[in-house]
Amino acid sequence: MRFRRKVKFSVTGVSLPVIGGGVTWAEKVDEREVRARTERADAFAEVWKIAQSAHIGVRNNFDNVDELTDVHRQLNVLLIKKAPALNRADVDLAQNFLKALDEFIRILRPLSGSSADRVREEMAFTMEPLLSSDEMQVLHEVYTRMSRYNEMLAQRYREVVFGESA
Repeated sequence: MRFRRKVKFSVTGVSLPVIGGGVTWAEKVDEREVRARTERADAFAEVWKIAQSAHIGVRNNFDNVDELTDVHRQLNVLLIKKAPALNRADVDLAQNFLKALDEFIRILRPLSGSSADRVREEMAFTMEPLLSSDEMQVLHEVYTRMSRYNEMLAQRYREVVFGESA
């Protein structure tokens, strides 16, 4: 006859969780803050990318105003979508850049479609200057303002995305 031996289990090294799982409210706040900073940086990087497309277009090719109009539309849509992630001052800065770009586009191309084509044909036929000296002065002022906003966007981009301080 064999005797069966009972197996004994001993529990050692078990830690029971503290009520609430050991998670504190401060840790969740930090996580949300990091996420908000990341979203803000990503949103501002998108704004920066489109604004630079516009700025490059303005500096390099005055003849292609239609593309500037498309960039203006893209930046406007992006600001509407990403405004909640951005600081109010950043949205205002980007909108000021947009307004200056809009003025620049309107000065360069006040007409669109067939009317613009007709004006271009008349210009090519008569070879008269497109803009008067007053219009050139206004165009220069708008360009200067747009460049100033672009510099401000660049500084803000470095602050938001890379954490640099002014």
